[in-house]
Amino acid sequence: MNKEEVTKHVKQVIKMEMLKKDINFVELRKMMEEKGYNYSLDAIRQKVGRGTYDARFLFEFTDSLDLDVKFVDKE
Repeated sequence: MNKEEVTKHVKQVIKMEMLKKDINFVELRKMMEEKGYNYSLDAIRQKVGRGTYDARFLFEFTDSLDLDVKFVDKE
């Protein structure tokens, strides 16, 4: 994957999980805040929209939605 493909994939990861859980950014912010992760609504939208969030944000996101990050070997 090149840099553009990685960025596109990273953008889709969180959006797909939000669709699966049927939540929007306002609900995501509330869920994250309840776990002690404090981000403004704009900050969350920007991180996801740009696809430039760091691993910490990804883990906070998954924790807030009661998800686990799992690494698997490529086929």
